[in-house]
Amino acid sequence: MKLGDEIISAFKDFRTFTFNDIRILLSEKNKDISDKTIQVTISRMVKKHTIYRIVKGVFSLQRRDEFAGFAFTPFYYGGLAALMIRDLIDDQVRMEVMTTRPVKRSFLGIYGGSIRIVLHHIPRKYYFGFEDVKYGNIIVPVSDPEKTLIDLFYYKRRMSVQDYAELLKRIKPRKLRGYLKAYDGHTKATVLNFVKKHKRVADLGELDNPY
Repeated sequence: MKLGDEIISAFKDFRTFTFNDIRILLSEKNKDISDKTIQVTISRMVKKHTIYRIVKGVFSLQRRDEFAGFAFTPFYYGGLAALMIRDLIDDQVRMEVMTTRPVKRSFLGIYGGSIRIVLHHIPRKYYFGFEDVKYGNIIVPVSDPEKTLIDLFYYKRRMSVQDYAELLKRIKPRKLRGYLKAYDGHTKATVLNFVKKHKRVADLGELDNPY
């Protein structure tokens, strides 16, 4: 079997795989193939669109926006992307990746720059408050409503107040207060004041005045 065919067969059920994963695959099969040969094969496959390069060293067999986060594990989708995935806003937005990895820039091109995503470094002490959610035909980690609200304020991803309506309806105040214990006083006060001001109106379906 040709190397390209082996790669496709081995990773057909994976969302993403890395250059090192290919090395391990070949090592397990006792195949002595040089890194240069692997690189040439991968480059050829990328050009032919039989595999796709998400970012340097990370690949997928399908070109899909929702695979982006898996190139930055550990991660979850948060912010505006979490609202989109949970159908809490109608807009189609960029995938917003919260990762504990170092981040050099907030906006990043993937798949050769054809798709842009939002990338945030999240300190490990704030890496909580997410769960697996079905999105299309895959399962992805997505922040829950309470953590989504906190992240929106923490990363200054502001929206018009009307766009918070459906999210506020999902907020459980006790759970939110529990999450906010990990945060500084300013973030805690800002989020709680916002909820105090707007949640009751949102619950009544009357959140229609911008702030």
